[in-house]
Amino acid sequence: TSAEAGGRSGTPDEGTVLDESSTQHNIYFNSELRSHLETNTAWVVDRAQPADAASKALADEVALTVATHLESLITGAEQPEEVDTVSALAQSDESRMAEHARAVVPWLREGGILPVSASTTYEQISTFMLLVAQLLKRELAGHTISATGAGAQRLILPYDGDAAHPNSTDDGYGSDSGTEIGDMAGISAALRCCPVASPVEVQPGFSYNCAFAAVAVNRDSTAKGEGDAFAQLFGSSRSVYYCQPDRRFIWGLVCCGSKINVCIFSNYRAFASPAIDMTDKAGRSELVRLLVGWSLCDNDRLGYDDTIVWDSDLQCYEISVPCANRSGESVLYYASTLIAHAGRLFERHCRCFLATSSRPGAPVTEDSPLVPDCVIKDTWMERDRQLSEGVLDMESNCSEGSGSSCWPPEEFDLGSLTERSEIGILRKIDARLKCRADLNGRYPRILDGGWVFLGSDTQLVLDSTRLILGDLDSAQQSRTPFCVHMRYAMTPIGEPLGNVRSVPELIVILHDVMRCHAALYNECRILHRDISDSNILIVRPKSGGVHGMLIDYDYAIDVSAPRQLARPEQIGTVPFISIGNLERLPIPRTQLDDWESVIYLICWLGVFGINDESRIAGGNLPDRLDYIIKCAEHSWIDPFVKRVPYADQISNDLLKVLQRFADSAQNML
Repeated sequence: TSAEAGGRSGTPDEGTVLDESSTQHNIYFNSELRSHLETNTAWVVDRAQPADAASKALADEVALTVATHLESLITGAEQPEEVDTVSALAQSDESRMAEHARAVVPWLREGGILPVSASTTYEQISTFMLLVAQLLKRELAGHTISATGAGAQRLILPYDGDAAHPNSTDDGYGSDSGTEIGDMAGISAALRCCPVASPVEVQPGFSYNCAFAAVAVNRDSTAKGEGDAFAQLFGSSRSVYYCQPDRRFIWGLVCCGSKINVCIFSNYRAFASPAIDMTDKAGRSELVRLLVGWSLCDNDRLGYDDTIVWDSDLQCYEISVPCANRSGESVLYYASTLIAHAGRLFERHCRCFLATSSRPGAPVTEDSPLVPDCVIKDTWMERDRQLSEGVLDMESNCSEGSGSSCWPPEEFDLGSLTERSEIGILRKIDARLKCRADLNGRYPRILDGGWVFLGSDTQLVLDSTRLILGDLDSAQQSRTPFCVHMRYAMTPIGEPLGNVRSVPELIVILHDVMRCHAALYNECRILHRDISDSNILIVRPKSGGVHGMLIDYDYAIDVSAPRQLARPEQIGTVPFISIGNLERLPIPRTQLDDWESVIYLICWLGVFGINDESRIAGGNLPDRLDYIIKCAEHSWIDPFVKRVPYADQISNDLLKVLQRFADSAQNML
């Protein structure tokens, strides 16, 4: 599994980080902080503790013992050389323990030596973590652990601060976030899961593919310094999501001066713990409790998904997909190519794999590639507020202290939730249109799929916001969308619309898609509500020819349910949504809204080009936009912009970029 002893290794190099200047990075993520971060959340460290009683008791005992040794060192009651009086560790570990204790104790003593820079701050924090890991390793050697508990043991070790920058395994291109990809400015530091038998030392060769959690460090402990550190953590955590397809949620640390905040990121919300003061005994004990909890909890508490496993022998992912015909069972699929990443920090975290249910007979290589025949979509479905409140109310039926083991309760109607999901919509469409041979391949067909459950066969738990965050109070519930994890395999496989080869081919594709759209509405009573360039694919059958396919039914609704039609919500991809949708007018959404989106899509393709070859060399925007910007110098662009429905979407940064091409538009004036 992803967080097994030794951490992730051998994963493909599909990872990447986001290319943004420092200023743009801070502006964007400071906005994300205001929208999505909840501070002073007391339960954050509790979510890092083992779920089962036996492991929790062991974690509490070990954390108390380790914290006691640390306090003895700080008060001088115990000397570094006396820390390890039993021969449970190798001689090299004993000497390292003494060295680390001597280095970190002055920093921990109130009024002692404080770091003078962010790098020295991280050195002290990483040294503290190494000391905790050494003490933890000694304590575990003296306990008799069950086979199950032993399998969950790991050490949390820091990366080398100087090496904690993206390396070649994190290079990549393309993102569904719409942001250019490349090397980010860097990452302060990061942590990694390692085997409990590993040498306790800093880890070289940082990679977002293998990082367990990002660490943002700032010596400045003011509100501004703390905000900058959180912004950096948000950016680094987004890259972790992008690079690791088996991450359900992310952990992170913010370190400002001698204070540390622990963060947990769910789909649409981040929660930060109260500041942990490293010069205070209670604060040090809390950080020890966090590190010990991470070391002894199961993978799901670390944010990993054990139903997506990298098979190092086959060199591909092994993905469990709920079986379509046998309830409670799964079908194994194999994938080596990820075609859609989780490109944003707060979103559905949709990932798509090219896959096959046929197990490879040999390791996947360039010479022996995996031949996919379907697409696996792994996503988190956000349910509307009314449904979320109804689901969360059911938690009262779980007995106190039972945790997630009884979730969902028996009276929870998972079937009705399925009907309203994309997989339920697609099954309804296929049931109504499977006899329409002319629509074959114009919409996806489900092979297997359903909700993702974690745990053992005897105690399966629905993977949801509740499993990640636990029982939220009523105020937190109202601010935190309820999301449920879903995965399904679909066919056929399509190409992006940007691969269209000619205008006539584009016309055929758009005609197919809107013919399918009309059938969905007229025969299935399904309204798509998200017509965009990314939701139209090109299908090229082996028999020849080409046709279009309409995908992504996450926002689709059954128009026979009037309650869902009149809600003034903004749904879809912003450049293509209708005026009524954009302005959130309290009127029913109809198929005319989707047709309006098609008009904007055609205009978009006409301006920006239908494919890479039709765009200006070098990726610059077309001269027609340069002409519009050049017009600004003649003082008559303002009344023009005021007539543009989406003028409010043109940011100052975009205007600055467009100004670069003003000279090339001179010939058009």
